[in-house]
Amino acid sequence: MTYPPFRLEASLTSHEQDVRAVAAMSNDVLISAARDKTVRSWTRTSPNAFAPHHIYLGHGHFVNALALIKPNQAYPEGLIVSGGSDKFINVYDPNQPAEPRYTLIGHSENVSALATTPSGYIVSGSWDNKAIVWKEFQQAYVLEGHTASVWAVLAIEDDLILTASADKSIRLWRNGKLVHVYQGHTEAVRGLALVPSVGFVSCSNDGTLRVWTLEGECIQQLDGHTSFVYSVDVLSTGEFVSAGEDRTVRIWKDGNNIQTLQQPCVSVWTVAALPNNDIVVGGSDSAVRIFTRSDERMAVAEKQKEFDDLLASQAIPSNQIGDVEKDKLPGPEALQSAGKKEGQVIMINMGVTVEAHQWSAQSQSWQKIGEVVGSNKSKATFEGKEYDYVFDIDVGAGPNGNLKLPYNVSENPYDAAQKFLLKYQLDQSFLDQVADFIIKNAEGVNLGGGYQDPFTGGSRYTPQSSQPTIGQAYMDPFTGGGSYRPGATNAASGPGAATYSDPFTGGGSYRPAGSAPVAPPAAAAASPSLQQAKVLPIKSYLTLKQANAEAVVNKIRSLNADIASEIQLSSEELDALNASALYLKNPAASRVSANGGDAGLLAIVKMATHWPQDKRFPALDLIRLFALYAPEDLASAVPERNVPAFLMKSGGLSVDESVPFNETNAMLAYRGLANLFNQETGRQLIWERRNIVADMMSVDVSGKFRGKNARLAQSTLAVNFAVLLASKNEGETELGFTGTLMELLKDEQDDENLYRFVMAFGTLISQSSACREVGNIMEAKTEIRRIQSQKAGQERMQKATAEILQILA
Repeated sequence: MTYPPFRLEASLTSHEQDVRAVAAMSNDVLISAARDKTVRSWTRTSPNAFAPHHIYLGHGHFVNALALIKPNQAYPEGLIVSGGSDKFINVYDPNQPAEPRYTLIGHSENVSALATTPSGYIVSGSWDNKAIVWKEFQQAYVLEGHTASVWAVLAIEDDLILTASADKSIRLWRNGKLVHVYQGHTEAVRGLALVPSVGFVSCSNDGTLRVWTLEGECIQQLDGHTSFVYSVDVLSTGEFVSAGEDRTVRIWKDGNNIQTLQQPCVSVWTVAALPNNDIVVGGSDSAVRIFTRSDERMAVAEKQKEFDDLLASQAIPSNQIGDVEKDKLPGPEALQSAGKKEGQVIMINMGVTVEAHQWSAQSQSWQKIGEVVGSNKSKATFEGKEYDYVFDIDVGAGPNGNLKLPYNVSENPYDAAQKFLLKYQLDQSFLDQVADFIIKNAEGVNLGGGYQDPFTGGSRYTPQSSQPTIGQAYMDPFTGGGSYRPGATNAASGPGAATYSDPFTGGGSYRPAGSAPVAPPAAAAASPSLQQAKVLPIKSYLTLKQANAEAVVNKIRSLNADIASEIQLSSEELDALNASALYLKNPAASRVSANGGDAGLLAIVKMATHWPQDKRFPALDLIRLFALYAPEDLASAVPERNVPAFLMKSGGLSVDESVPFNETNAMLAYRGLANLFNQETGRQLIWERRNIVADMMSVDVSGKFRGKNARLAQSTLAVNFAVLLASKNEGETELGFTGTLMELLKDEQDDENLYRFVMAFGTLISQSSACREVGNIMEAKTEIRRIQSQKAGQERMQKATAEILQILA
């Protein structure tokens, strides 16, 4: 039987980030989940239109997976199941979106896959390499055996489960016991769907679909996608529908790709079939789209034209199509000839531009799907820009699994790696690994006999890769066994002093490339008296001291050579910087002016003010140290003695959106602000400008700065600011900052940063009844109980949250 082609039915645009999962409760009710932390429902308002209905709240991070429990006697409307990067599985009543009916806690990493069984049990898969079967919303058993993230799960029967993984295998389980392992895919397996009377179909990063019998035979391999295939489903007609990284949704019949639906987004994350065999699609452009074969449900001509025009306006990277030699491409006359197969893409030389056209076998016509960019075959493109390379990076625990990393050979490998981590909000511990990958895989980069770091030659700012560790016995919240662990012996000292992992200096110094990082010190045993002590309020300030000022100055010298002459440092200014470095090396032994450092300070301020954003980080690093040791001298060197405003502007923390954003600068500016609290002079500088500090902190509630090191500096500043406000008992700023802290801790994923935000909040409410009232108005008890439950194994967090709940009672 021949079916008409799928055409657009409706486009649904309400999500704010990538749509990662879609499902159909019926022909008239759709569910979608996205990286904007929401699950949404849509209801049909006409044959070819849907409207937003509910927004389901409760997730604190990306929502990546959906499943539906069919209506039954206990739940006549059915249930919606969602999972995401917050590691929780939420179960919603469709008509009660405000909060989940159940929250299932069991996975230790992102919940990446969900399915339900015929009886309504839930199956979940996670980056913790495990799948869990939940019966009556309680953990029944754990499926362990995969050696990498579980990307897909499928329930064939109540106790017959399939799991698919980044370890390239698919596993069949019966009653929690492994029955069979399916091998064949050459890359991570991303999706599974049941094929009635046959077995199942899988899709993979290797670009293929494979059809399997349950006994283990691969009876068919479907080739056609040109990149990762993320999702697959089966229509009641027996056809398959798949979606992937090649911008397409493909329809398959009898092993053949019979239709290719180009999408106006790079990543087509998810596809699902409706009962009426329409299909719903979600992708990286934040849209949900429905396609149909029914004339009655097809979009009106105006909407269809809008969609076609959107497709035609896309910039298609040439490396997705093949080598482009413009002069050898055919002209428009080639569009008069029929294509060779469904989905064939050809490039047409239109004179000024190169257009990509795709053949539709069903309509027997070519459709323009975009303009080709990056037509030099030696280049690749990413997001419309040319690069020497666009690497696929498999980070395993990244938000998207395999991620694109653009790179030019003239670029600093560490700078490219840093941008990559910031773009995808990945942990800074990946920095060296990603940079090493670039260095090894980028041809034409002259590394000499051994790799010399692009920042400092033989030595470099080396990020610390050690992770925070949580002590089992209570210690001082910031310097004890539960603290963020440094990789250095010259850690900050003093009551409550923070130890931190500097992403540039690592163990407190610029280490030669290839040298081993300094091992973190072993945690000291907690004394019995400390274990019983109250942890709130905090009364001492934290500092961030680790540095190698001489190495920073050397870095400035190397950067200075490439700076425009009108803002370049003179030889006298460079000499003055050396004097500043000597002072910072031993600040207790001299004063800034006595060591000739006034001129050096002015040179540093000049750099932080006038140098390009991507070159000023060494200056901000030195300002951070002057804030610690010589705040009065620093104030004398900046406009209007307004050190907080100066740091905010030079570091990109200003509320002024015209100020360019740079995560590294932001991190160092936060550290400088935190260090001002070290001396009474600095604290007075903060106190005089407390309102702008409070405003700046509130602006970042939306999570502008997501890098781990920036957040650590921010949470350290939050603690210090809370201690200062509590000591002054000043109402207006104190109340506003209490609300800001509530919002900051809601979205924090890192254990150490979350602990600091919690302690800052606890310090304010322990000293002010008005702050307690603000906390209660903002339902602080609910949020603190959530944190308490989520961090059940962390003794220090248990102590802090218990005290806060007691204070709020």
